[in-house]
Amino acid sequence: MHHSSQVRESIDVTSGSLPIIILNGSPTERGRKHGAVLSRLIHARLRKLRQSVESFEWRGAKSLAAKSFEQIVRVAPDVALELEGIADGAELAVLDIYLLSCFEYFAEGRTGCTSAGLCTPQGAILGQNWDAPAEEAGDIVVLLHEDANERFVTVASAGTLGWVGINGNGLAFVNNDLILDSRLDGLPSLVIRRMMLGAPNAAKAVDLLRQNPHMSGRCFLVGDAAGILKVAEVSPGVGVVDAAAQSMIHTNHPLFPAVAMWENGEAVARLYPSSHERLRAASHLSLTSIDDIKVLLRDRSGAPDAICKSISAREATETAFSVIFDCGRREVLIAAGRPDLCSYQRLKLLQGAEV
Repeated sequence: MHHSSQVRESIDVTSGSLPIIILNGSPTERGRKHGAVLSRLIHARLRKLRQSVESFEWRGAKSLAAKSFEQIVRVAPDVALELEGIADGAELAVLDIYLLSCFEYFAEGRTGCTSAGLCTPQGAILGQNWDAPAEEAGDIVVLLHEDANERFVTVASAGTLGWVGINGNGLAFVNNDLILDSRLDGLPSLVIRRMMLGAPNAAKAVDLLRQNPHMSGRCFLVGDAAGILKVAEVSPGVGVVDAAAQSMIHTNHPLFPAVAMWENGEAVARLYPSSHERLRAASHLSLTSIDDIKVLLRDRSGAPDAICKSISAREATETAFSVIFDCGRREVLIAAGRPDLCSYQRLKLLQGAEV
């Protein structure tokens, strides 16, 4: 199957248009194309990251990355090969590329999010507004990976392994940052997320979460084509606490008591002051269909600190992209920026990209 590899490098957030890049072949070949096509954005992202920390912090992060990368070579060799390919395509050292996917090694610079999940007889539906500082929006891309054995989509910052995704089996996930305990010897979250995209269903994806040590707290909503929806909150100290749900709305604080005991309430109030407000706004909306999820993600109640978020004095983030995964149809709906200002693009995983 042949697809166009033309890429739009500029993003017009008022039109809802994001670059869609088709990556074919082996993990190394896909990574190499990723690195080459997005080289300019990757170099700029790396410069910004390097300039954001002191030299001793950079050296410390690189030392941790070297040890972690050796672990990835053992437990997820295809991920290691893809990272090496990105580095080759962008003409950078592999550890520099890897650090772009290792946000846990650096100080606060987190992204708040609102996510939702729903079971339907036709499969689970997952949605998320991914909120970040305004400058983060300029290097968000949609990556469609395909080779002889697999097909999956991630929404990623240039040079990274991807924030959210869906695979050809109809397994998808979205996730939210939780400020809990941490550890240095776990795997970076973006690596585990990429590993999850090899799972056939929600149960297996949650098993994978349970089997790998995490560096920081997160909540995952995981759904599949059979209509299963799992909520899995991760704490490095507690491990994974999960449950099945018919529908779920999540922001940036834990819902399970065992995980909530590890929450750093002071940091949550400082970094995500709108978390509870977004959850309260969502509680007034019912979820019975994909149209309800669109309504939720476009909700401006309490603006600017809303589900569909714009920058405010107390929380300098805005919705950088909005995504909906229809697991039964293997479809992605994606909008650049606030979804109340634009329509969603549609990408069909089984029939090929509609750009």
